[in-house]
Amino acid sequence: MKRIEVDRFKELPEELWESILDRLVLDDNYWDFELPSLVCKQFLSITNRLRRKFVADDHVLGSGITWCDALSRALERFRNLKEIALYPKQTLPDVESSILKIAYSGLDLQSISFSCFPISPSADSFRRLGCTMTNLKVIRCTRFVLLRDPDLVYIADALPQLEELDIRYPKYKFKPSEVWYPKLSNHMVTDAGIETISLKLRGLRRINISGIKGCSDHSLIALSSNCVNLNKIRCRRSGITIRGIYWVLCHSTTLTSLHADFYVSSTNSSITFNDWKISAIGLRELTIRGAMVHVECLVRSLANAGVLLEKLKLFGGGSCGLSVTEVTTVLCACPSLKHFTLKGGVRNHRINDNQMSEICQRLPNIVSIELSYFIGLTAAIFFVFAKECPALSKITMRFGSLGPIQDDFVMNLERNYRVRYLDLSDSSDLGVILLEDIVEVCPNLHTLKLPVEQINRGYAGILSEKIETGQIKIEYG
Repeated sequence: MKRIEVDRFKELPEELWESILDRLVLDDNYWDFELPSLVCKQFLSITNRLRRKFVADDHVLGSGITWCDALSRALERFRNLKEIALYPKQTLPDVESSILKIAYSGLDLQSISFSCFPISPSADSFRRLGCTMTNLKVIRCTRFVLLRDPDLVYIADALPQLEELDIRYPKYKFKPSEVWYPKLSNHMVTDAGIETISLKLRGLRRINISGIKGCSDHSLIALSSNCVNLNKIRCRRSGITIRGIYWVLCHSTTLTSLHADFYVSSTNSSITFNDWKISAIGLRELTIRGAMVHVECLVRSLANAGVLLEKLKLFGGGSCGLSVTEVTTVLCACPSLKHFTLKGGVRNHRINDNQMSEICQRLPNIVSIELSYFIGLTAAIFFVFAKECPALSKITMRFGSLGPIQDDFVMNLERNYRVRYLDLSDSSDLGVILLEDIVEVCPNLHTLKLPVEQINRGYAGILSEKIETGQIKIEYG
């Protein structure tokens, strides 16, 4: 009887192993399958079947075989893929052959990403892709050496069901000023190309046109007028002005996320937008860079319209340097914020603990905060976070330094039991005593990310004890 029971439970059912192995993947990191796949043929078969995403680059495909041959093997091995990404770095693939192999693979893909291709795929390649991939919703063509208006038309004609298009940061071998406008469409992406696809891709929900110098406010006007389901727009480092930003916010009723840089042209520098009615009341995420006077007015307009921002990212530094007063004024209009990022620091990069305390008083519900390029803060900032931001659980402080606590800093020291993650990987002057003070203030800290230079340095006191007992996980980056 005992022998029968042992044989019965000797091997787990295939479905159970599949459920167990499927839980190994975190954040779509299918590298977690590599070790289990080496255990036995059964695990190899299961992990091949479970893989939904395949990222092909020079490292993954290896050397000694062509891109097309390596891609063919991957397409035959992973039959349940939903997403493929091709990221060549050193070895440039045969663009047309790669696209055709994917098109005739028999896979039911939902997303395809191409990056750094030397040329854009032909109209025929996109047409064949559209004929076989009827459920394809996402196309990303990023950092192409040459991307033009006709290429966008090829994509839109072949894949009218697209919901996401990413064409950010194309690379050109000429200066736009060297080509007159009528011929510009044959050399790069312009407003004319964006307007055309806005008419052809009516179901578009997300678009990224960052880094496209040929795009201006006209592109945003066309997109917000014709693509009524748009919920996410990225248009950083392009020819957008504050007028284009307001137009989108007043006409894209389904918008939830906007990432934009803008400049103030001579034609709209004196225009006020007080009478414009904000319609994007569902906006929850805003990343903005431009003249601070317009940023303040923009955020105030959102607040007056009842927009409850949850994520806000401001860019300082250079000509867009922010003062502490300007930052606090903006935050006063965002009491619902849960995630705040200040990149580029404040004007002159200097900010002290008391000034940061003033900023934190405007962030009562903040869950995560990221600061970069800061000088003048000390270890006391963690006491500030503990008192003013009781819900804070994730802190990232990059490209700066933390000094000793200032004599003029006065505060009742409180611990923050919610902070679980702290990233100081790009910070300098992290002494052992400073790290011990941080651990004292954040007793429930789980992950501490430090600069690579810290690897050979020892730890002492409570920090050393928590590392040894596994209470704190140290990462280097």
